[in-house]
Amino acid sequence: MSLNPTRRRFVMLAPFAGMTALAACSRPEPPTPAQMPVPTPLPMPVTPSSPTAQEPTTAPAPTTANLPIVDAQEAKALSFGYVAIASNADKARFPMFVAGSACSNCALYQGAAGETHGPCAIFIGQRVASAGWCSAWAKKA
Repeated sequence: MSLNPTRRRFVMLAPFAGMTALAACSRPEPPTPAQMPVPTPLPMPVTPSSPTAQEPTTAPAPTTANLPIVDAQEAKALSFGYVAIASNADKARFPMFVAGSACSNCALYQGAAGETHGPCAIFIGQRVASAGWCSAWAKKA
């Protein structure tokens, strides 16, 4: 056969080029168990024999007291109509405001009873005023 490029030769060789490209892009076969390397155990660390070094350490209890307090002027707080004092809620903008509703009696409030601020499911990573209010308020069951 000659090396003269013709349409007929191209049409005959094109399927083989496609199969070669597919074979090059296919996944390799996973190794069989016999081909897999055997892991070697790691050496155990050497520890001092003093009694204080062998006592288990405990992590400090997580606290929400160090979380920042929600700023009523930030974008998310403005979109929810958050205010630090519930009676200051914009009743014209939020007609669903119910007198007596506050963050402390909301189902989304996660603070303990009697706290002035606590975490909220809406403002993750921040604390809200227990006397505050926002449009996501839902009566605690």
